Amino acid sequence: MLFVLSLIQRVRRHQLYVLLGLAALAMLAGGVAFSASQGVSVGTGLYWAVVTAATVGYGDVTPHNSTGRIIAVVEILTAIPLFAGVFATVTATVTSLRLKSILLGLERRVPDQAFVAIYGNHAIVPSVARELLTSGARVLVVADDLDQDEFPEGTHIVSGDPTSEDVIRRSAPGRALRALVAMNDEGDALITTVLLRHVAPELSVTAVVHSAHVARALEDLGVDQALSAEELVGHLVAKSMEAPHAAELMRNMVDSNRYRLTEIDLPADFAGITLSAARSRRSEMVLAVVHDNNVMMGINNDPTLAEGDRLLLLGPSSSRRRH
Repeated sequence: MLFVLSLIQRVRRHQLYVLLGLAALAMLAGGVAFSASQGVSVGTGLYWAVVTAATVGYGDVTPHNSTGRIIAVVEILTAIPLFAGVFATVTATVTSLRLKSILLGLERRVPDQAFVAIYGNHAIVPSVARELLTSGARVLVVADDLDQDEFPEGTHIVSGDPTSEDVIRRSAPGRALRALVAMNDEGDALITTVLLRHVAPELSVTAVVHSAHVARALEDLGVDQALSAEELVGHLVAKSMEAPHAAELMRNMVDSNRYRLTEIDLPADFAGITLSAARSRRSEMVLAVVHDNNVMMGINNDPTLAEGDRLLLLGPSSSRRRH
Protein backbone atom coordinates (compact mmCIF):
# COMPACT_ATOMS: atom_id res chain seq x y z
CA MET A 1 0.00 0.00 0.00
CA LEU A 2 2.76 2.43 0.94
CA PHE A 3 4.71 1.46 -2.19
CA VAL A 4 1.69 2.35 -4.32
CA LEU A 5 1.35 5.71 -2.59
CA SER A 6 5.04 6.43 -3.14
CA LEU A 7 4.74 5.51 -6.83
CA ILE A 8 1.71 7.78 -7.24
CA GLN A 9 3.60 10.58 -5.58
CA ARG A 10 6.54 10.28 -8.01
CA VAL A 11 4.22 10.20 -11.05
CA ARG A 12 2.35 13.26 -9.84
CA ARG A 13 5.61 15.12 -9.24
CA HIS A 14 6.66 14.65 -12.89
CA GLN A 15 3.13 15.49 -14.03
CA LEU A 16 3.33 18.73 -12.06
CA TYR A 17 6.55 19.75 -13.81
CA VAL A 18 5.02 19.06 -17.23
CA LEU A 19 1.88 21.04 -16.46
CA LEU A 20 3.87 23.98 -15.08
CA GLY A 21 6.09 24.02 -18.16
CA LEU A 22 3.13 23.92 -20.55
CA ALA A 23 1.30 26.63 -18.61
CA ALA A 24 4.37 28.92 -18.65
CA LEU A 25 4.84 28.27 -22.37
CA ALA A 26 1.18 29.08 -23.06
CA MET A 27 1.46 32.37 -21.18
CA LEU A 28 4.74 33.30 -22.86
CA ALA A 29 3.43 32.52 -26.36
CA GLY A 30 0.13 34.28 -25.69
CA GLY A 31 1.85 37.36 -24.29
CA VAL A 32 4.23 37.68 -27.27
CA ALA A 33 1.40 37.10 -29.78
CA PHE A 34 -0.83 39.64 -28.03
CA SER A 35 1.99 42.18 -28.00
CA ALA A 36 2.59 41.78 -31.76
CA SER A 37 -1.10 41.85 -32.73
CA GLN A 38 -2.09 44.80 -30.54
CA GLY A 39 1.02 46.96 -30.90
CA VAL A 40 1.91 46.99 -27.20
CA SER A 41 5.15 46.16 -25.43
CA VAL A 42 6.09 42.58 -24.67
CA GLY A 43 5.87 43.38 -20.97
CA THR A 44 2.28 44.55 -21.39
CA GLY A 45 1.52 41.46 -23.43
CA LEU A 46 2.90 39.18 -20.72
CA TYR A 47 0.99 41.12 -18.08
CA TRP A 48 -2.21 40.56 -20.09
CA ALA A 49 -1.42 36.83 -20.42
CA VAL A 50 -0.85 36.37 -16.67
CA VAL A 51 -4.02 38.28 -15.76
CA THR A 52 -6.02 36.26 -18.28
CA ALA A 53 -4.59 32.89 -17.12
CA ALA A 54 -5.32 33.83 -13.50
CA THR A 55 -8.96 34.61 -14.48
CA VAL A 56 -8.64 38.00 -12.77
CA GLY A 57 -9.57 40.11 -15.82
CA TYR A 58 -8.89 43.68 -14.71
CA GLY A 59 -9.96 45.01 -18.11
CA ASP A 60 -7.18 47.59 -18.34
CA VAL A 61 -5.57 45.72 -21.28
CA THR A 62 -7.97 44.21 -23.84
CA PRO A 63 -7.78 43.02 -27.48
CA HIS A 64 -8.92 45.59 -30.04
CA ASN A 65 -9.17 43.47 -33.19
CA SER A 66 -10.16 40.01 -34.35
CA THR A 67 -6.63 38.67 -34.18
CA GLY A 68 -6.33 39.74 -30.55
CA ARG A 69 -9.67 38.17 -29.70
CA ILE A 70 -8.62 34.86 -31.27
CA ILE A 71 -5.38 34.96 -29.25
CA ALA A 72 -7.43 35.65 -26.12
CA VAL A 73 -9.69 32.65 -26.80
CA VAL A 74 -6.68 30.37 -27.34
CA GLU A 75 -5.08 31.69 -24.14
CA ILE A 76 -8.27 31.03 -22.15
CA LEU A 77 -8.63 27.50 -23.55
CA THR A 78 -5.02 26.52 -22.85
CA ALA A 79 -3.44 28.43 -19.96
CA ILE A 80 -6.45 28.32 -17.60
CA PRO A 81 -6.99 24.51 -17.80
CA LEU A 82 -3.24 23.92 -17.46
CA PHE A 83 -3.06 25.99 -14.26
CA ALA A 84 -6.17 24.24 -12.95
CA GLY A 85 -4.36 20.95 -13.54
CA VAL A 86 -1.35 22.25 -11.59
CA PHE A 87 -3.50 23.12 -8.59
CA ALA A 88 -5.37 19.79 -8.77
CA THR A 89 -2.07 17.87 -8.87
CA VAL A 90 -0.70 19.77 -5.89
CA THR A 91 -3.89 19.08 -3.92
CA ALA A 92 -3.81 15.37 -4.80
CA THR A 93 -0.14 15.12 -3.79
CA VAL A 94 -0.76 16.77 -0.43
CA THR A 95 -3.70 14.43 0.18
CA SER A 96 -1.64 11.33 -0.64
CA LEU A 97 1.15 12.51 1.65
CA ARG A 98 -1.38 13.02 4.44
CA LEU A 99 -2.78 9.51 3.87
CA LYS A 100 0.72 8.08 3.87
CA SER A 101 1.44 9.84 7.16
CA ILE A 102 -1.72 8.38 8.70
CA LEU A 103 -0.86 4.87 7.50
CA LEU A 104 2.69 5.09 8.81
CA GLY A 105 1.46 6.47 12.11
CA LEU A 106 -1.08 3.70 12.54
CA GLU A 107 1.38 0.99 11.63
CA ARG A 108 3.87 2.38 14.10
CA ARG A 109 1.43 2.98 16.99
CA VAL A 110 -0.86 -0.07 17.02
CA PRO A 111 0.61 -2.59 19.52
CA ASP A 112 1.93 -5.85 18.13
CA GLN A 113 0.27 -7.88 20.90
CA ALA A 114 -3.27 -7.94 22.31
CA PHE A 115 -4.40 -4.65 23.80
CA VAL A 116 -7.33 -2.71 25.20
CA ALA A 117 -8.65 -0.11 22.72
CA ILE A 118 -10.16 3.19 23.86
CA TYR A 119 -12.07 5.27 21.32
CA GLY A 120 -12.79 8.91 22.16
CA ASN A 121 -11.43 11.92 24.00
CA HIS A 122 -13.70 12.02 27.05
CA ALA A 123 -12.11 13.58 30.14
CA ILE A 124 -11.90 10.18 31.83
CA VAL A 125 -9.79 8.59 29.06
CA PRO A 126 -6.32 9.55 30.45
CA SER A 127 -7.16 8.22 33.92
CA VAL A 128 -8.66 5.02 32.46
CA ALA A 129 -5.53 4.50 30.37
CA ARG A 130 -3.38 5.06 33.46
CA GLU A 131 -5.30 2.51 35.51
CA LEU A 132 -5.18 -0.08 32.74
CA LEU A 133 -1.45 0.38 32.29
CA THR A 134 -0.96 0.02 36.04
CA SER A 135 -2.80 -3.30 35.92
CA GLY A 136 -0.42 -4.50 33.19
CA ALA A 137 -2.60 -4.07 30.09
CA ARG A 138 -1.46 -2.59 26.77
CA VAL A 139 -3.55 0.42 25.86
CA LEU A 140 -4.36 1.98 22.48
CA VAL A 141 -6.22 5.33 22.40
CA VAL A 142 -7.85 6.49 19.16
CA ALA A 143 -9.13 10.08 19.08
CA ASP A 144 -8.76 13.52 17.52
CA ASP A 145 -6.99 16.45 19.18
CA LEU A 146 -5.42 14.57 22.07
CA ASP A 147 -2.97 16.18 24.47
CA GLN A 148 -0.42 13.38 24.57
CA ASP A 149 1.23 14.89 27.66
CA GLU A 150 -1.86 13.86 29.67
CA PHE A 151 -1.22 10.16 28.99
CA PRO A 152 1.29 8.03 30.89
CA GLU A 153 4.33 6.60 29.20
CA GLY A 154 3.54 3.39 27.36
CA THR A 155 0.17 4.51 26.00
CA HIS A 156 -0.19 3.85 22.27
CA ILE A 157 -1.93 6.84 20.70
CA VAL A 158 -3.42 7.12 17.21
CA SER A 159 -4.66 10.53 16.08
CA GLY A 160 -7.78 9.97 14.00
CA ASP A 161 -11.53 10.39 13.92
CA PRO A 162 -13.06 7.43 15.82
CA THR A 163 -16.33 7.91 13.90
CA SER A 164 -14.48 7.02 10.67
CA GLU A 165 -14.72 3.39 9.59
CA ASP A 166 -11.33 3.70 7.88
CA VAL A 167 -9.63 4.80 11.12
CA ILE A 168 -11.39 2.09 13.13
CA ARG A 169 -10.32 -0.62 10.67
CA ARG A 170 -6.69 0.52 10.79
CA SER A 171 -6.72 0.50 14.58
CA ALA A 172 -7.04 -3.31 14.32
CA PRO A 173 -10.01 -3.83 16.67
CA GLY A 174 -10.01 -7.53 15.82
CA ARG A 175 -6.74 -7.87 17.76
CA ALA A 176 -8.06 -6.02 20.80
CA LEU A 177 -9.05 -7.87 23.97
CA ARG A 178 -11.89 -5.41 24.57
CA ALA A 179 -12.83 -1.84 23.71
CA LEU A 180 -14.08 1.23 25.53
CA VAL A 181 -16.05 3.98 23.78
CA ALA A 182 -15.81 7.21 25.80
CA MET A 183 -16.74 10.33 23.83
CA ASN A 184 -18.02 13.77 24.70
CA ASP A 185 -20.72 13.66 22.04
CA GLU A 186 -23.26 10.89 22.55
CA GLY A 187 -24.16 10.86 18.85
CA ASP A 188 -20.51 10.16 18.02
CA ALA A 189 -20.51 7.42 20.66
CA LEU A 190 -23.43 5.74 18.91
CA ILE A 191 -21.70 5.96 15.51
CA THR A 192 -18.41 4.58 16.83
CA THR A 193 -20.18 1.75 18.62
CA VAL A 194 -22.12 0.74 15.51
CA LEU A 195 -18.93 0.79 13.43
CA LEU A 196 -17.09 -1.34 15.99
CA ARG A 197 -19.91 -3.89 16.00
CA HIS A 198 -19.70 -3.96 12.19
CA VAL A 199 -15.90 -4.16 11.86
CA ALA A 200 -15.23 -6.45 14.85
CA PRO A 201 -18.49 -8.19 15.81
CA GLU A 202 -16.77 -10.48 18.34
CA LEU A 203 -15.14 -7.60 20.22
CA SER A 204 -16.41 -6.93 23.75
CA VAL A 205 -17.42 -3.25 23.85
CA THR A 206 -18.08 -1.05 26.87
CA ALA A 207 -19.47 2.46 26.40
CA VAL A 208 -19.52 5.38 28.81
CA VAL A 209 -22.11 8.09 28.11
CA HIS A 210 -23.82 10.85 30.07
CA SER A 211 -27.46 9.88 29.67
CA ALA A 212 -29.11 6.72 30.96
CA HIS A 213 -31.40 6.73 27.90
CA VAL A 214 -28.42 6.59 25.53
CA ALA A 215 -26.90 3.82 27.64
CA ARG A 216 -30.06 1.75 27.15
CA ALA A 217 -29.99 2.45 23.40
CA LEU A 218 -26.39 1.23 23.21
CA GLU A 219 -27.29 -1.96 25.04
CA ASP A 220 -30.05 -2.51 22.47
CA LEU A 221 -27.38 -2.19 19.76
CA GLY A 222 -25.50 -5.11 21.29
CA VAL A 223 -22.95 -3.32 23.47
CA ASP A 224 -21.79 -5.65 26.24
CA GLN A 225 -21.95 -2.91 28.84
CA ALA A 226 -23.18 0.70 28.63
CA LEU A 227 -22.52 2.89 31.65
CA SER A 228 -24.27 6.17 32.40
CA ALA A 229 -21.99 8.67 34.14
CA GLU A 230 -25.06 10.35 35.61
CA GLU A 231 -26.28 7.10 37.18
CA LEU A 232 -22.86 6.05 38.45
CA VAL A 233 -22.17 9.35 40.17
CA GLY A 234 -25.74 9.61 41.43
CA HIS A 235 -25.67 6.15 43.00
CA LEU A 236 -22.25 6.71 44.55
CA VAL A 237 -23.27 10.03 46.11
CA ALA A 238 -26.55 8.55 47.40
CA LYS A 239 -24.75 5.59 49.00
CA SER A 240 -22.24 7.98 50.56
CA MET A 241 -25.12 9.81 52.18
CA GLU A 242 -26.41 6.52 53.58
CA ALA A 243 -22.99 5.27 54.66
CA PRO A 244 -20.32 8.01 54.94
CA HIS A 245 -17.44 5.65 54.11
CA ALA A 246 -19.09 4.03 51.06
CA ALA A 247 -17.18 6.27 48.66
CA GLU A 248 -13.88 5.40 50.36
CA LEU A 249 -14.74 1.70 50.12
CA MET A 250 -15.42 1.99 46.39
CA ARG A 251 -12.24 3.97 45.85
CA ASN A 252 -10.20 1.31 47.63
CA MET A 253 -11.82 -1.44 45.57
CA VAL A 254 -10.94 0.19 42.24
CA ASP A 255 -7.49 1.40 43.27
CA SER A 256 -5.31 -0.64 40.91
CA ASN A 257 -2.20 0.13 43.00
CA ARG A 258 -3.67 -1.77 45.95
CA TYR A 259 -6.30 -4.14 44.59
CA ARG A 260 -7.22 -5.71 41.30
CA LEU A 261 -10.71 -6.50 40.04
CA THR A 262 -10.81 -9.47 37.66
CA GLU A 263 -13.52 -11.44 35.89
CA ILE A 264 -12.83 -15.09 35.14
CA ASP A 265 -14.68 -18.01 33.62
CA LEU A 266 -16.19 -20.31 36.22
CA PRO A 267 -13.73 -23.15 37.00
CA ALA A 268 -15.12 -26.49 35.86
CA ASP A 269 -15.18 -27.93 39.39
CA PHE A 270 -17.23 -24.97 40.66
CA ALA A 271 -20.33 -25.84 38.61
CA GLY A 272 -23.14 -26.98 40.87
CA ILE A 273 -21.86 -25.43 44.09
CA THR A 274 -23.22 -22.30 45.75
CA LEU A 275 -21.66 -18.84 45.62
CA SER A 276 -20.86 -19.01 49.35
CA ALA A 277 -19.02 -22.29 48.78
CA ALA A 278 -17.06 -20.76 45.92
CA ARG A 279 -16.00 -17.93 48.22
CA SER A 280 -14.46 -20.40 50.61
CA ARG A 281 -12.41 -22.00 47.81
CA ARG A 282 -10.77 -18.87 46.40
CA SER A 283 -7.88 -16.91 47.89
CA GLU A 284 -9.30 -13.73 46.33
CA MET A 285 -12.55 -12.21 47.52
CA VAL A 286 -15.43 -13.44 45.32
CA LEU A 287 -17.63 -10.37 44.94
CA ALA A 288 -20.33 -11.76 42.67
CA VAL A 289 -21.27 -14.22 39.96
CA VAL A 290 -22.30 -13.15 36.47
CA HIS A 291 -25.14 -15.30 35.12
CA ASP A 292 -26.72 -14.39 31.74
CA ASN A 293 -25.19 -10.88 32.06
CA ASN A 294 -26.86 -10.44 35.45
CA VAL A 295 -24.57 -9.73 38.40
CA MET A 296 -25.62 -11.57 41.58
CA MET A 297 -23.85 -10.78 44.85
CA GLY A 298 -25.60 -13.47 46.90
CA ILE A 299 -26.92 -11.10 49.56
CA ASN A 300 -30.61 -12.00 49.47
CA ASN A 301 -29.98 -15.59 48.37
CA ASP A 302 -27.15 -18.01 47.71
CA PRO A 303 -27.25 -18.78 43.97
CA THR A 304 -26.01 -22.07 42.60
CA LEU A 305 -23.24 -21.67 40.03
CA ALA A 306 -23.67 -23.11 36.55
CA GLU A 307 -21.48 -23.76 33.54
CA GLY A 308 -21.00 -20.55 31.56
CA ASP A 309 -21.10 -18.30 34.64
CA ARG A 310 -18.27 -15.91 35.43
CA LEU A 311 -16.82 -14.83 38.76
CA LEU A 312 -15.96 -11.27 39.77
CA LEU A 313 -12.89 -11.34 42.03
CA LEU A 314 -11.14 -8.74 44.16
CA GLY A 315 -7.55 -9.42 45.13
CA PRO A 316 -4.24 -7.67 45.77
CA SER A 317 -2.58 -6.11 42.75
CA SER A 318 0.44 -7.84 41.27
CA SER A 319 2.72 -5.04 42.49
CA ARG A 320 1.61 -5.62 46.11
CA ARG A 321 1.97 -9.39 45.83
CA ARG A 322 5.66 -8.96 44.95
CA HIS A 323 6.36 -7.20 48.28
